[in-house]
Amino acid sequence: MPSEDKSEGTGMKTIGVLIVGLIVGILIGAAIGAIVFPQSKTQSIGAANELKAGEAGENLIEFLTDYVATPGVDVELINTTEVELYKIAVNVSSQGVSKEVVSYITKDGGLWFPEVVDIEDFKEMVDLQKREAENRSRALQQQEQNTTIGNFIVSADEICMEDEKTIIYFFGSDACGHCNWEHPVIVNVTSNFEGYISFHDNMNSDEDSEIFSKYSTGGVPTLVFGCKYYRVGSGAGMGKEQESKVLTALICDLTGNKPADVCSAPEIKALLAQL
Repeated sequence: MPSEDKSEGTGMKTIGVLIVGLIVGILIGAAIGAIVFPQSKTQSIGAANELKAGEAGENLIEFLTDYVATPGVDVELINTTEVELYKIAVNVSSQGVSKEVVSYITKDGGLWFPEVVDIEDFKEMVDLQKREAENRSRALQQQEQNTTIGNFIVSADEICMEDEKTIIYFFGSDACGHCNWEHPVIVNVTSNFEGYISFHDNMNSDEDSEIFSKYSTGGVPTLVFGCKYYRVGSGAGMGKEQESKVLTALICDLTGNKPADVCSAPEIKALLAQL
């Protein structure tokens, strides 16, 4: 009996795994992005935008290599074959909910394409995810390097003012337990700085959304003091007394230690020395 070539069998298995991984990656990407050719975009494709077979193949290989294939997977063009397709729109409904679903099928009825990836939209989605990941990484590094008392982050931004007063922002919601803990603390502290600060109390408010988007990760409570000190989260771990002292010291730093009767207290001065 002739012996089997085991190395060839192993190689074929390896290639099969890579191909399956590539196909699964494409399908997952399409499912996550839910990217289907919009009707208007599909109808706009005509002879003027039609690529030659070689160009289409090269474009696809570049797209798969740069945006779909995982590191270590090589994609090589074998050939490009022209096929004619029908675009089919069906209505899918269940329990009173309906949705139009678009797919494609070859004119001979032999191949069905249930998922269609819009390449440009897919690229934009992947690029956006990469930028967001990079921004999160930079934000974490910045937090580790530039934190101060009360776990506040120190920014390099100019101090934001309103009518020559430092602006103090609070963002929270009644639906948030930590917000309900923090809100009376910040209200009480800021009441000691009347005439020196402008307090924007955004409890249950969507005002100052630009500030929130810039300094918050999306969570609440978020405190932004003069655009110089900011924190997402409450100071419940320190307790109300210590949290009040920390918030007071930070505001004193922004007001030039005014009012004096508030900022000259020994425990506040000790915290100011740590900034």
